[in-house]
Amino acid sequence: MHNIIFYDTKQYERDFFEQELFGKFNIEFKNYELLPETELSYIEENAEIISVFTSSRLTKETLEKFSNLKLILTRSVGFSHIDIEYCNSKNIIVANTPHYGDYTVAEFSFGILLNLIRRICYGVSELKQGDMYPETFGMELYDKTIGVIGTGSIGSKTIKIAKGFSMNVMCYDIYKNPDIENEFNVKYVDLDTLCKLSDVISIHAPLTTTTYHLINAENIKLMNENVIIVNTARGELIDTEALYNALLDGSVRGAALDVLEFEDTISNKRPGSDLNLKNLRTSLINTKLLNLDNVIATPHIAYDTKEAVNRILNTTLKNLFEFVEGLKIQNKV
Repeated sequence: MHNIIFYDTKQYERDFFEQELFGKFNIEFKNYELLPETELSYIEENAEIISVFTSSRLTKETLEKFSNLKLILTRSVGFSHIDIEYCNSKNIIVANTPHYGDYTVAEFSFGILLNLIRRICYGVSELKQGDMYPETFGMELYDKTIGVIGTGSIGSKTIKIAKGFSMNVMCYDIYKNPDIENEFNVKYVDLDTLCKLSDVISIHAPLTTTTYHLINAENIKLMNENVIIVNTARGELIDTEALYNALLDGSVRGAALDVLEFEDTISNKRPGSDLNLKNLRTSLINTKLLNLDNVIATPHIAYDTKEAVNRILNTTLKNLFEFVEGLKIQNKV
């Protein structure tokens, strides 16, 4: 019987997997993340299958502790928290859960965007304190230009929603999708052009070695001073210090963020792994960033709906059974 360890689990995940896997696998649940400093039990060290969320850090140092590992089930689309190169060298299969939050994340992007530009949370807070007429002067989306970076599943849904707001849309992606161009009558442009012409920039690209700090000091200089930047993808896609400086001096109007670069140290659960001078500096800037009036930030919750979570759980289960039954794993990374 296969041994499976689930890390960083919530109660609803335990209930689901216990019901679906009872009697078929030896299962253990951990309510904490799997990190390089995590001490493993004997059972964990010999586990053939583990499941993690993006808060875990599966570095080479972490993975070397497992002597019998064959499959990693990440309950996420992204897999930048896993050392894929090491896994490939050890024939460890990594499977993710794509498409679970295509509409969920796209909808959330507009949620935090509207919250920022219409000062919704601010208005709620002021009213609760007795101010019936606070300063909530904002902007509308009608006829504004949105630049969508990354036109995969989530990006394409973002375009569809933007069209519902009667926005003008331009896109940037290293892989052009002609179906999107034809269906929504949008055009692909280079990144510099997108930065120059967009009133809103919404980021939906994956984090890779080539997309790290995709938004940086150089292309921020190209943006107009009324631009709003929305990021529900990965924090490391933006150079935090460059964004902070631009928000501070007014060269960027505002930012709506569900993700931050090097989020680890913000968590009350742990001080963060991989602490070095650069990451500590980023953490300090994050703290200052969160206190700016022209920033709205949420704690990496764009994915968190009942519908999306059900897709994550069922896709994880599908990945598991494909592996156990010797079938082709459709979501192999």
